[in-house]
Amino acid sequence: MLLTLVIGSEVGFAVFLLAGLVARYLLKMPRTGAALLALSPLGYVIVLVAGAIDLARGGTADIAHVLGAIIIGIVVVSGRHHLHAMDGWVRRKLAREPKPRISGRDHARQQRVDFYRRAVEWVTVIALLGGGYALTGFDPTRGAELVSGMGFWTVVLGVDFLWSFSYTLFPRTRA
Repeated sequence: MLLTLVIGSEVGFAVFLLAGLVARYLLKMPRTGAALLALSPLGYVIVLVAGAIDLARGGTADIAHVLGAIIIGIVVVSGRHHLHAMDGWVRRKLAREPKPRISGRDHARQQRVDFYRRAVEWVTVIALLGGGYALTGFDPTRGAELVSGMGFWTVVLGVDFLWSFSYTLFPRTRA
């Protein structure tokens, strides 16, 4: 049930995102487009509430709870950034402008800034997973998937750290 909600929220996000961009750029309705873009994360609120109710009523955590927490953490921290990036991408494509390519120190600095944003996402996801674990009454059987999710997300952050900071040691050269 929760996995269906997670998938549905992702589909809803994509639909509102595309509708917002179409309204903004193709239909020349920027206010309508902005409203549709603002509605895009609404499904995640439903996922958060449904997951919390499920765990509070005695449900056992599964991969849907972990995926929901990860997606919600990313949307809460970086959703606006991702919407602006997508908006810029569409604007550049419609204007047939190339994406400005940065290299050297500027690229390394941008990679570090992006890593710091993902570190805040990590904190948010860990807090959500920890909150879910608390809703299970810290039951190791019912909350095992949440604890595993914390470990997985920590490994992801570690790999991201190595990737992001590698550009500080080995800057990208101009192409």
